[in-house]
Amino acid sequence: MTERRYLEVTVGPNIILVLDHRTVEVFDRTAASASEVCRWHVEHIGVKAKPTKSGLKLTIGNRLADDSIAVAGARASLTVPPDEEAAVIAFFDAVKAARS
Repeated sequence: MTERRYLEVTVGPNIILVLDHRTVEVFDRTAASASEVCRWHVEHIGVKAKPTKSGLKLTIGNRLADDSIAVAGARASLTVPPDEEAAVIAFFDAVKAARS
């Protein structure tokens, strides 16, 4: 049996990324309701990263077979400040490692 893994990373003052075994959740304190929490299985999550002047712009959503991100379904967009980029990159490396 695979070891259960838990990892949590804070991005800025409002976002918390959580890896709980094989589930990824994005909590945003500024979301209009709790139902806006985005959640994916590690096998289904896709992340697109683009460097910008203010940090690393991430788009997170359902990963398609060609590794693009689906337009439909849950999506999260956030900008990671430069001083938090290393922790977020390590977080998503752990997400990839949790895939079977």
